[in-house]
Amino acid sequence: MEYLAELEAAQEAARRGGDILQRYRESGARYGWKHGDPLQGRAYEIVSEADVEVDHALRDTLQGAFPDDAWLSEEAHDDRERLLHRRVWIVDPLDGTREFLQGVPEYAVSIALAFNGQPVLGVVFNPDADEMFAATMDSEDERFELDEATSLADSFMLVGRGEWHYRELPPVPDGTRVMPVGSIAYRMALLASGQGCLVFTPGRRSEWDLAAGAALLTAAGATVTDIDGRPLQFNQAEPSVKGLIAARPEIHKDARELWERSGWRIH
Repeated sequence: MEYLAELEAAQEAARRGGDILQRYRESGARYGWKHGDPLQGRAYEIVSEADVEVDHALRDTLQGAFPDDAWLSEEAHDDRERLLHRRVWIVDPLDGTREFLQGVPEYAVSIALAFNGQPVLGVVFNPDADEMFAATMDSEDERFELDEATSLADSFMLVGRGEWHYRELPPVPDGTRVMPVGSIAYRMALLASGQGCLVFTPGRRSEWDLAAGAALLTAAGATVTDIDGRPLQFNQAEPSVKGLIAARPEIHKDARELWERSGWRIH
């Protein structure tokens, strides 16, 4: 298997990060606010001391093993030298910080390796549930098979808790079931393992939110695009993505049509 050494290192790093998160879950984590991404309409975002410590542990493990690789993380300074590299680790040390602080078990450590802009490896680890999702571009793992549903009415779509609570989603067809889940990386991992039929988010997302899940979904045979149907490209100068639609090709087509009919627009 290609990237076997990288996959083993990424799983080791995810476990190490998960141990840190569980320690803070037991003892409590201090948190504050940091500047958000204006492209996502967020002046400030929540951050905890757990996010920062996990970032250091991931970097120590992964760049310790692969020192020539570049690094892109939510909790680290963005060194634009990464744009000169073919290989870049794209990580979110704690995807679902709000859920983590609220005690909702829907957060994850998210680790991806991108090669020439494509996600070739993904690891998503939910330490609360002890669920590890890991795959490379050439994985042949029966755990990564999509739900057999071919229409939205036959299964359910996975959306963000905040999106659902604050009604930030376009209307869905009658009879469509919706399951809110905190971390988008975790939602994508659940979809890749056959739980649900669609992950849909209309808002802008950072690359570190999506890269690992995109690798898992690609291994499962899903169609993964931005909200306008364009393939995802990682390690961009501005590392953000205009929404996400991920599903079987048939359901992806339905979701794209749903979005177009809704008349909603994002920038």
